[in-house]
Amino acid sequence: MIISIPKNVLNEMINYIYINKPNEAVCFLLGFINNDVYNVKELVKAKNAANSPAEFNVEPDELLNIYKRAEEKGLDIVAIVHSHHGLPVPSTTDIKYMKLNPYVWIIISMTDLKMQAFILKEEKVDPVKIMIVD
Repeated sequence: MIISIPKNVLNEMINYIYINKPNEAVCFLLGFINNDVYNVKELVKAKNAANSPAEFNVEPDELLNIYKRAEEKGLDIVAIVHSHHGLPVPSTTDIKYMKLNPYVWIIISMTDLKMQAFILKEEKVDPVKIMIVD
């Protein structure tokens, strides 16, 4: 399984993380799935309603608007991106919400910008390869 992210979208993600520091940033990646490749086409920034450096929350109305935007463009939500102060690995809370949101989850460390992607399959967190494209 691979998630393919355009370089300009990656740059937007990193900029959004800097803007939101010290709080966790959250955004959604829209695109389409072709076989086991998640192709990202655009980023949608979301407000962290928790306003916290240790967690994120997206208000239901904003989440609904993101779903509508994807549908209007004929795209799917393919990933949720958020930042951590520590290692880019899912927390217990992340895993709980991965069960409710069956997308690729990308976590970026605010410390060194290392990034990892994961998906929950059959109660197991599996790594997803990240490919940056021009």
